[in-house]
Amino acid sequence: MSLVLARIDDRLIHGQVTIGWCSYLNPDRIVLVSDEIAKNEWERELYQSSVPFNIAVSIYSAKQAAEAIISNAFAPERIILLAESPAVFVQLVKSGAHFIQINIGGMHFAENKHQILPYIYLDDNDLQNLLFLAEHDIELLCQDLPQGKKANLLKLIK
Repeated sequence: MSLVLARIDDRLIHGQVTIGWCSYLNPDRIVLVSDEIAKNEWERELYQSSVPFNIAVSIYSAKQAAEAIISNAFAPERIILLAESPAVFVQLVKSGAHFIQINIGGMHFAENKHQILPYIYLDDNDLQNLLFLAEHDIELLCQDLPQGKKANLLKLIK
């Protein structure tokens, strides 16, 4: 499996992913990681229908996704992996999955969250999870779209 993008985006599959990132990266498959969506047939169908016909979609629980990543289940496909929060990536790392870089593309406003960038708001739990990922030598880059400016999250929060 060639992981071309590991992304945190609370909207999961939407226009920035399907038009922006897919056009730029030409993935073969999007792997959406969500325990809740993996259990809900209606939501799975909704997300699968929102992707261009030439891109496959797999929707996994965190456990299933970790197993697929570790076993290299999608070799030689180009993969975009999406999760809605840093906590999901912490689960994946704790299960043995390895990442070099995670793109933080959209963590939107909610109560008790503090703005880091116009498209990134973090609460204490998000921050702790992101620091855990950084401690595992994962580069955390903020970038909403491929042509957007990149920012290192750790430099922004210091």
